[in-house]
Amino acid sequence: MRRQLSTPTAILLGSAMIAVAVYLGLRHGPAAVAPDPRVAAGDASHRGEPAPRAGAAEGARAPGEGAPAPQRAPAVPREEVERQAARALDARRPALVERCYKPAIAARPAPREVKYVFNLTFDAQGRQIARGIIEDRETSRPDVTACLVAALPPIAVEPPGASVRVDVPFSLP
Repeated sequence: MRRQLSTPTAILLGSAMIAVAVYLGLRHGPAAVAPDPRVAAGDASHRGEPAPRAGAAEGARAPGEGAPAPQRAPAVPREEVERQAARALDARRPALVERCYKPAIAARPAPREVKYVFNLTFDAQGRQIARGIIEDRETSRPDVTACLVAALPPIAVEPPGASVRVDVPFSLP
């Protein structure tokens, strides 16, 4: 008769082997990665930056050179972008009521009002680059939400000059 490991014993042995491997791997710390020699030598060509000027002292830079560009504030205030997005959603309200809300109410009359908050992100040119939708828990209607997601085209606003994220309340009817 041949003896075999029981399942609990096999699990215990496997866990012990994994624990030893993790211990030995963490004991030596992270693997060293060789630095890019171009960065160490001050070569800016790999970043698309202009080469240093002739006659410039090694390591001397003009103010602001080599530093990351600061995040620009939007030229159009965030509140104005929010108002524009709300107007764009309101302009689409009649079509959304016809396509999404009325069929859902005909099938199931309660709740009558459906509340949402749209999370919209616009790029510097005013194009929508991200959209999320939050349903109010008390007025939730998944059928209307699914229809809204499918039926609502991307929204555009006046170019704000930088990425802007806004939250816009919206309700149907």
